[in-house]
Amino acid sequence: MTSKILNSLPHLANDSVTKQVTDILSDLIVTGKIVEGDFLPTEEDLCHEFGIGRSSVREAIKTLESRGMVRKLHGKGVEVIDESAKATTEMLHISLRMKKTTVRDFMEFRKSMEIKMTEMAACRATSEQVKTIEEVLEKMKTDEYRLETFADYDFMFHKSIADASGNKVFSLMMETIRPMLYSHIIYTLNPNFNPELSNHFHETILEAIKAKDPNAASAAMAAHLVGTKSIIDELESANVTL
Repeated sequence: MTSKILNSLPHLANDSVTKQVTDILSDLIVTGKIVEGDFLPTEEDLCHEFGIGRSSVREAIKTLESRGMVRKLHGKGVEVIDESAKATTEMLHISLRMKKTTVRDFMEFRKSMEIKMTEMAACRATSEQVKTIEEVLEKMKTDEYRLETFADYDFMFHKSIADASGNKVFSLMMETIRPMLYSHIIYTLNPNFNPELSNHFHETILEAIKAKDPNAASAAMAAHLVGTKSIIDELESANVTL
C-alpha cells in the first residue's frame, strides 16, 4: 500500500510546500486511496519522495491532526482516522462565538434546516428509523425528568429525524452543531419549562412522520420551533442570557 502511494505522489509546485503536502495527503484520504485504519508513509519516505525537509512534513501532519483526519501512535506511525466532524464542531463553535452570534440567529438557522429535514423524513424514513425516533421519545416521556438527561434525549430526537431524512448533509450538520444545539436546548429549559408540552410537540412530529405525511410533519416541526421561539422571547425580555 505504502509503496503504491509513494509512486503516485505528484511533484510539488512553488507554492507553500506545507500546504501542498497537506492538500495531497488530504486528497489521498478523502478519495479513499488511504483508508481509515491505514498508516501514512513514514516521515522519511515522504521527505524522500517529495524532496523536502522533515519540518514541512511534520507541519502538514499537524494540520491533518487538527482536521481530525490522522493521529500519531507512538512507535507505530500516523494512523488515518475520521474525527473530522468533531474537529469541525470545535472550529464552528469557536467561529460562532467570535462572530458574536445570538440565540435568535441560531433559532432562525434551526427553522430553515429542521422544517425541511422533517418533511423529508416523512417521505423517506425507514421502519427502523421511525422506531429509533419512537424509542427516543419514549425515554423522554418515561425517564425521571432531569434537565441534562432531557436535553440529551431532545437532541437525539432531532438528530434521529435528520438521519431519517436520508440526506447526509442534514445528518452531518446536526452532528456538527451538537454542542450549540445542546446549549440552546438547555437555555430553553427554564424553571417554568413543561416537559409534557414539549413531548406533545414531539409526539405530533412523530405521528406525522409515521403517517408519511410531509405537510403535517413540516407543520408540526414549525409549530414546535415557534413554541421554542416564544420561550426564547420570554427569556430575552427577562434578560436571561445563554
